[in-house]
Amino acid sequence: MYDYWSSTPEFINEKNKEFIFVCNHALEADEQVTMSIQYNLSRVKFTRSQLPSHISNCRIIYDIRGQLIDVHIQEKIVNQLSLVASVEFKE
Repeated sequence: MYDYWSSTPEFINEKNKEFIFVCNHALEADEQVTMSIQYNLSRVKFTRSQLPSHISNCRIIYDIRGQLIDVHIQEKIVNQLSLVASVEFKE
């Protein structure tokens, strides 16, 4: 796993103790899906180390407008990221 450069969440919701990332990644090829998963795993790990400990929940929102992403690809992403974040897809 790689630690990427500084990562800032798009939103922090103190009430829900969560930080939120919005991703607009190309997900049409297997390699793109793998890279997105690896990137977000590292992004969540690094960001947790930078935020106050009470903000521990992460929500990742994938903006997939304009892409035809099969349900099994979405399930793969959710399964791979579910230990570190809740995942949503917005069309």
